[in-house]
Amino acid sequence: MSRVRVHNFSISIDGFATGDEQSLDAPFGHAGTRLHEWFFPTRTFQQMLGKPDGSHGVDDAIAGTWDVGIGAEIMGRNKFGPQRGPWENDDWNGWWGPNPPSTPRCSY
Repeated sequence: MSRVRVHNFSISIDGFATGDEQSLDAPFGHAGTRLHEWFFPTRTFQQMLGKPDGSHGVDDAIAGTWDVGIGAEIMGRNKFGPQRGPWENDDWNGWWGPNPPSTPRCSY
């Protein structure tokens, strides 16, 4: 039997994962990065960026489990851009550019 879990997903107490009006200039809509700001200073995230420092504590303990037991990540088109409908701009590399913070990988 297959098992699926929701993992690495920030959500507000009132049930929102992003703000309205998502666009190329505002990947998370009007809410900006407010739901993710706990993650950015952690040692785990800083190491993802190739930096040696970062905070420790409860936030880093949670952040450090981001890839434990993950066999595959299912990513929707909307993770990398706000496009809807037909693909019209094949040259656009996504919000994160050529080096996204979550690089697709496969392990067997």
